[in-house]
Amino acid sequence: MSSRRRVVPIVWGVIACGAIAWTSAVSLVPAHEGSVQAASHPLTSPLDARVDSITPLADVARATHACAPDCGALVYAWTPRMPLSRLGIPHVVRAAEDLGMEVWLVSHDELQARAEQVSGASPDAAATLLVDGMLDAGVLAHAPALVVMRGEAVLGTAILGYKRADAYASLVSARLAGLDLGYPAEPTPYARIAHDVEAPQTPSDYEVVGLPGAYFRWVPYTRLIAYESDGRIYLLDLADRQSRVAPGFVDFVPTPDGRYFVTPGRSDEGLVFFDAAEVLDAVEAGRGAAVQPIFNDARMRDQYPSIGILQRDGSRTRYRVLTSWFEGLLYRDYDVSVNASTGVSSVRPVGEPVVPCRGMRLSTPIMAQSGREVAARDESTGTTKILEMLEGGTCREVADLGAATSKVAWHADGQKLAFSTPRRGTARGEQGIFVFDRRTGTTVRVPASEGASGLAFPDFLGEESVVFLVPSATYQGTSHFRVVDGIE
Repeated sequence: MSSRRRVVPIVWGVIACGAIAWTSAVSLVPAHEGSVQAASHPLTSPLDARVDSITPLADVARATHACAPDCGALVYAWTPRMPLSRLGIPHVVRAAEDLGMEVWLVSHDELQARAEQVSGASPDAAATLLVDGMLDAGVLAHAPALVVMRGEAVLGTAILGYKRADAYASLVSARLAGLDLGYPAEPTPYARIAHDVEAPQTPSDYEVVGLPGAYFRWVPYTRLIAYESDGRIYLLDLADRQSRVAPGFVDFVPTPDGRYFVTPGRSDEGLVFFDAAEVLDAVEAGRGAAVQPIFNDARMRDQYPSIGILQRDGSRTRYRVLTSWFEGLLYRDYDVSVNASTGVSSVRPVGEPVVPCRGMRLSTPIMAQSGREVAARDESTGTTKILEMLEGGTCREVADLGAATSKVAWHADGQKLAFSTPRRGTARGEQGIFVFDRRTGTTVRVPASEGASGLAFPDFLGEESVVFLVPSATYQGTSHFRVVDGIE
């Protein structure tokens, strides 16, 4: 195969090996196998029409079968409702070009439908091997997710999350070289060992705008949930059930004390801080989108922030912000001080950005509110682990959850974690949101969570409540957040 991939501009049908499916500039989602319909979601930024596409899994399966056993290919599962999922397309296409490999863009939603074996989604003979391999690799744990193939064989676990082209190329090369091919040897069957508990109160549902993205967060000490939908940030007020526009476009994450928001800036401009009081006042007044950040750190250009508090000293608080560096983790500490007379906050970075857990290949990290521990997937085992971040950039393994999970949510006390697991089949025991208690080693299934999105990550709301997304079955239907109280 040549060092540069040749692009053949065709649309739908059986696609021969050596080509990629291109479509018009419309963002597409599958209505059912072999057909598409236009999504109503606006595009967050312009993209070349050729890379805004989805190819049916059956077509990809036939193409990979035709060129087996030695050809290399990348299969990128994405969804139009996740801004970073869509924005990663040019990067994965560039990585494929640099590696001289084929790349196929497929629907994460079609994979989910096949996994759940819903009506009209039963895999045909050509697609069975491909679908089974991608599901076994954990492709449903996140969107985007990239699968590396040699012929019809999937190499290792899926590469999760938005990355740049050079990071994709490096991670793909490791799999091609036989590295990072870990699978859980005996996965912990959380869905089967979980205790069913009864909620003391009836779960409450709250309608949302559109179909929210994966990473929503409860704003501490409030009744607000920050979420993204269609490239805009909203604050859902659980008191009046209204969603109001806030600044930012993705991953609007509050600090554990609820005093600030941290979010990736647009156009790769770095990590930005917002004063929460200013944001909440502006949102209430209907001008939330106009709020300007109080600080921008151009040194922290990565995505998926999580935040901890290291110490408080009078008017000064030291925060640690961890992001998903494109091949691992990256964090930086910040001193935030409040002027006693004016109430104005000032942000000062403390030292250089730090790469923790050196020597480990980790993905989908979320840091505990203590700023000292992180839960992430270890690519060498394919399982989610809890790691203590030590001085000097090293990490100590504290626990191995024994399975691939979604991004976890940390309880404020650091002792409980909530998550979903990539699931297959429609059996009740395979579905839902789970809460793992580190102190007792027990797992409970959150009541009324069977319909929860396996793609959107849950969160704790206060001390004894969990919130998760129950998506609409269609892009035109109504989705909602469900709050279940009494999860101890």
